[in-house]
Amino acid sequence: MIVGAGAEQVPAYIAAKKMGLTVVGTDLNPNAPGFAYADHKILVSTRDALATEAEAVKFCKNIPINGVMTIANDVPYTVARVANAIGLPSISLEAAECVSDKLLMKERFEQHKVACPWFAEIESLDDLRRYFDAKPAQDFVLKPTDGRGARGVLLIRKGVDLAWAFAESRRWGDCGRLILEEFIPGLQLSTESFIYEGKCYTAAMAERNYARLEQFAPNIIEDGGTVPAEISGALSSAIDNLIQQGANALGIHAGVVKGDIVIDQSGKPMIIELAARLSGGWFATHQIPAASGVDLVKAVISYSLGDAIAIETLLPSKNRATAIRYWFPHSGRILAIRGEGELKKIPGLLTYGFFRTAGDIQPEIKMHPDRFGYVIVEGDSRDEVISRVNSALACIEVEVAP
Repeated sequence: MIVGAGAEQVPAYIAAKKMGLTVVGTDLNPNAPGFAYADHKILVSTRDALATEAEAVKFCKNIPINGVMTIANDVPYTVARVANAIGLPSISLEAAECVSDKLLMKERFEQHKVACPWFAEIESLDDLRRYFDAKPAQDFVLKPTDGRGARGVLLIRKGVDLAWAFAESRRWGDCGRLILEEFIPGLQLSTESFIYEGKCYTAAMAERNYARLEQFAPNIIEDGGTVPAEISGALSSAIDNLIQQGANALGIHAGVVKGDIVIDQSGKPMIIELAARLSGGWFATHQIPAASGVDLVKAVISYSLGDAIAIETLLPSKNRATAIRYWFPHSGRILAIRGEGELKKIPGLLTYGFFRTAGDIQPEIKMHPDRFGYVIVEGDSRDEVISRVNSALACIEVEVAP
């Protein structure tokens, strides 16, 4: 069973079918693209864990489900509910709750002395004002404890209307709870690891691109990333150890762990967040296989079925580079998209996609789903892929009527 049948879940459906598996897909959208590759479909919200569990149990009365997983979908609790109800490999419900609640997660890190930025729960506007007034020179990040896709993630610094920020961040979460974190300036990394037999295997580390931080502030928008990150072998090992410590603190001792890591000014790695799922943004499905040769999608499918995983499949067999970037047109009605033919000629082009077409409305950029489209390239070095991805971005012109 694959929880979610959206565009970013499609590669998992294709991988499962290539492995000769029968696939059950779940999604609330009957026209979700993943369903085209599914043998069976269940119409249920991926975020409704109890309903998905009930539907899975009912389905099993006729056809057994031998494994459950997701990809690019922040629903670890839904996956864990199904797995625990049927008796399949999975993290515990307690661990799933921790990775679904950023405050619980950080409290576990604090209890187990896992390095992470300072944080506090924000229950009221007065709370926010008190912390900000105590350190007026400090920048903070405010976000919903159950947020996703950068929804309601705000950079809190001098000049930001705190009343607006509190209301804006709160409206993007389901539970209404907020967390305030110290903003750590420094290199940020996206990591994708698999914990197996007590060891953390990190397939790749991407340097997250925040070149547009000031452009979209106070909203925090990532503009893709580059593999490999420019870090030393010693720092890479330290990050591996930190990810394993963080996962263990959350009660995760096996399976995939996606990390958001920041390197502070002293060179110390700190965990911003961990997620118990394969990442979105085509990192696990396109960038990692191209750069390192590791197929984490297949590893997660195998793990979910209880199959043994060969250690060598978790170790890099390539040392190449990839980069992903996004387009950010002005808001308005899209009149035309030009340059796709030239884009297809870019050397090393892996894939690209547009989330909207002519006639659609391009929203103002406030969160990751507002981005217009993406392009991914591969090459032999960081410099080569950065040059190629910038050339690819320049090919496309999006004409927008205000």
